[in-house]
Amino acid sequence: MASSTPASLQDARARIDEINERVVELLAERQAVVDELCDLKADANQTVRDPEREAELLAHVRSVAEEVGLPPDLAETLFEEILEHSVQRQRRQRAEAHREEPGTRPEPEEGPGAARLSESWQ
Repeated sequence: MASSTPASLQDARARIDEINERVVELLAERQAVVDELCDLKADANQTVRDPEREAELLAHVRSVAEEVGLPPDLAETLFEEILEHSVQRQRRQRAEAHREEPGTRPEPEEGPGAARLSESWQ
């Protein structure tokens, strides 16, 4: 058993590395769609945050996680972080657009911790 462990350990780590690369690629793809979404929301005069959509997304993620045997709390925590990053990215994009086009309004910060969160993502 000990003699096969290094090879299987190496194989397992190589597979994890491949999976990690795919996860990063998917996150980059998601980020590109978020950038498009930001423009669509701005054109439609919608706010960056959509609490109802966020709640639906998190409920769906929990459900999918449960179906595939992943702890739903883990999936929800990861996606809360992803969502927060997306919100801050969209706010930065709107602020940049506002600087470039003075007639536009940047997205207002929301909630009691918004200023702290905004600073942490810059």
